[in-house]
Amino acid sequence: MSRVLSLGFRVQLATRDPKRGNRDKGAAFRAGAHALQYRGRFLMIKDRFGVRFERIFLLMLDFLRKRKRSWIITILLGLIIIVFIAFYGGSKYQDPGVQDIAQVNDEVISQQEFALHYQRALERYRELFKGSLTPEMLKGLNLKGALLEELIRKSLALQEARRLGLAAGDEELVQHIAQTPEFQVNGRFNKERYLQLLRLNRMSPAQFEQEQREQLTLRRLYSVILDSVRVNETEVRDRYRLEQEKINLQFVRLPLGQFAAEAKVTEEDVQKFYERNKDTLKEPLKVRVEYLSYPFEPVASSIQVDEKEIQDYYQANREAKYHKPKQAKLRYIHVRLAPGADAKQQQEARARADRILKEARTGKDFAQLAKKDSDDPSSAQGGDIGWMAQGQLPPPLDKVVFSLAKGQITDVIENAGGFQIVKVEDLKEAHTESLKEATPDITRALKIEKAKAEAAKTADRGREKALTGAEFGKLAEESGAPVNVTGWFSSGELLPEIGQNQEFYKSAFALSPKEVSPVIAGNKAYYLLRIKERKEATVPPLDAIRSDVERRVRESKARELLSQKANALLDQLKKEKDLARVAGQHGVKLEETGWFLRNAPELPKIGQIPELKAGGLTLSAQKPFPERIVIQKDAALIFAFKDRQEADMKKFENEKDALVKQTLAESRQQVLEKFMDHLKAKAAIQVHASALEES
Repeated sequence: MSRVLSLGFRVQLATRDPKRGNRDKGAAFRAGAHALQYRGRFLMIKDRFGVRFERIFLLMLDFLRKRKRSWIITILLGLIIIVFIAFYGGSKYQDPGVQDIAQVNDEVISQQEFALHYQRALERYRELFKGSLTPEMLKGLNLKGALLEELIRKSLALQEARRLGLAAGDEELVQHIAQTPEFQVNGRFNKERYLQLLRLNRMSPAQFEQEQREQLTLRRLYSVILDSVRVNETEVRDRYRLEQEKINLQFVRLPLGQFAAEAKVTEEDVQKFYERNKDTLKEPLKVRVEYLSYPFEPVASSIQVDEKEIQDYYQANREAKYHKPKQAKLRYIHVRLAPGADAKQQQEARARADRILKEARTGKDFAQLAKKDSDDPSSAQGGDIGWMAQGQLPPPLDKVVFSLAKGQITDVIENAGGFQIVKVEDLKEAHTESLKEATPDITRALKIEKAKAEAAKTADRGREKALTGAEFGKLAEESGAPVNVTGWFSSGELLPEIGQNQEFYKSAFALSPKEVSPVIAGNKAYYLLRIKERKEATVPPLDAIRSDVERRVRESKARELLSQKANALLDQLKKEKDLARVAGQHGVKLEETGWFLRNAPELPKIGQIPELKAGGLTLSAQKPFPERIVIQKDAALIFAFKDRQEADMKKFENEKDALVKQTLAESRQQVLEKFMDHLKAKAAIQVHASALEES
């Protein structure tokens, strides 16, 4: 507290009114305000900053899905994690005796600091995916690895900033914090309000000030690095010309299935495959566990909550949880436009959309039109996409939809995927629930929070007794916590009664016989578990899996035959220079992709080709044939260049300013990435893998 008061005194001096000779007492405590725009965990201002961040984040995810093979994606994923760190920064203090996660030169990243970042990032992902975040998705995100990487980079950047003399000083920090009014009441800063919010979010004034100093320091460092980065119009124009050029390819497809009949499988083949691939043929380790469940709900029913707790919760969460934005109940028609569609196809799709709109506005049932004419999956439900809150839709569509009255229909809206028509069936205006309206929800939330604490204490006591030899059945009688036994399951399988709780499954496979797990938190209960039975991974006898082995051998031989045939066709194509003639000689169907952008994420009529990076399809009039065949999951492809369409440079002139800004942002990010790679290359970094796993 003394640290903030000393900082506040400097703010008072900085904001003294020279005419009146007194001090603005409110300014003294604005010392903490600006931090809130970087810390989404401050619930009071989540609507102002957190919700806006969520919308940006969702748009970024959508962008990533559409361009998942772009070289920009790695950079953007890094940016997302950086934003998480800035938004959800935490304490640097650590418990004594706990091993650090990593050491970066002479500084450490503590296990407590890392765990705090990880838990908040995990919660944010769960919120954004609305319950659809699966263990496989979480594994694919590699959240721990990405988060550790960015914490290391942040530490390196702060060290370099201090070395260069760019660390933010007290006066800069005072000015920065004093200019933000987030802790004001009736237009003036309120000390009690400020300290109340810090307490609610378990953050000390010293931590608050330190984190803001770090953000200012990083901002100064990045400004020095990036302000000198420039791009010129010629560079942007050349890039646009290449990226917006369309090409049309001929191709032949050789399906894997037609070679399966030619693949002969002998007993010797089966025996050799079995012996060479025993590791991949193993049946996985399986376990059954017994576990005690300490649910929250039964405890919550007996907990009391007083009025002051309810009022404090409401004030802290009023804008974030109890302000309901304007909502619209929508029906939707989508006229799809294939990637790389030519001018004629675009005109036909537009004419179809105009015809649908005309019919809708002359009284035809919109739901029936959607069922008949929409290319969107929602067509089966008459285009019904339910209630959407303002800000959930892409910005152009959001602006149009929420400018309409109940019953109105939008004009035809064009985007990259085609043409859209939306009908507003009903509207709910934005409103904020009163304290009285929110009280039942707040009461439930506070009761559950207290119930979690009580259930955790009961689970801890149960674990202490279990460690001294008490049986789970006896513990269940004493505490009323039910004891359960699972069926057999292997790694990666989910138990319906447990759901997506990776710590539960991780413990199940890590425990030795009679060992008791730590207390494991779930969405509705805490758990204690121990192994009931365990089946080690084994290779089944050949006779038990013969049919599967024969299938895999046949498929392997079919792939060899497919590759031989496709390479023979490609060699012939390189000599004769005519794919149509080669295809005709071998009775193979010749197809065309149709027009598409060179850096399109997928090819028309073909889809994604993993081995081709964005912009990696280099066929042209000068180089019409590829060097090698392309293998998909179930086919081999041979391409030949047919024609090209130059980019529309008139469109470039209209979009030039935005494209220059985009290219500048990408160039600056590349420079920043190189700078950070340089810092990392010369740093002494030690990561403690065991501590990272435990965190």
